Amino acid sequence: MFAKSYVIIVAAVLAVSSCGPTYIDESLITSTSTVPRDIDVSTAPKSFEEALAVIDISLGSLSDALVNGGDEPQVLLNDIELAWAMVEPEIRQSFPDSHFGFYEVMTLARSSVERRRPADSSKAWKLFRDLAAAVTK
Repeated sequence: MFAKSYVIIVAAVLAVSSCGPTYIDESLITSTSTVPRDIDVSTAPKSFEEALAVIDISLGSLSDALVNGGDEPQVLLNDIELAWAMVEPEIRQSFPDSHFGFYEVMTLARSSVERRRPADSSKAWKLFRDLAAAVTK
């Protein structure tokens, strides 16, 4: 009996430890977001660092804006989306290991505005600050 349990445990550990990297097939993702997906990047920040600063400042303000209500959360999210559209290709190419983390930040930012959840925006901001520090060293 003990040997059978041992074999099952070892098999389970080996199966879990053999998992490979996770990839996201964005064509399978559906969103109920009201944010336009095609963003005109002609007015985007001019540099990678400037775009990261826009995201940082906007995410830092988003939680309070959600608490206060009004149109400000959507305006801040639009600024975040615009800056993200600029930096995503470089992050995808130069920092592929961090791309999923940034994708999670964007998902949290969008859901915080859609669902009026300040906690999601705070979590997105904290995660973003860690990720931005890693890609700007």
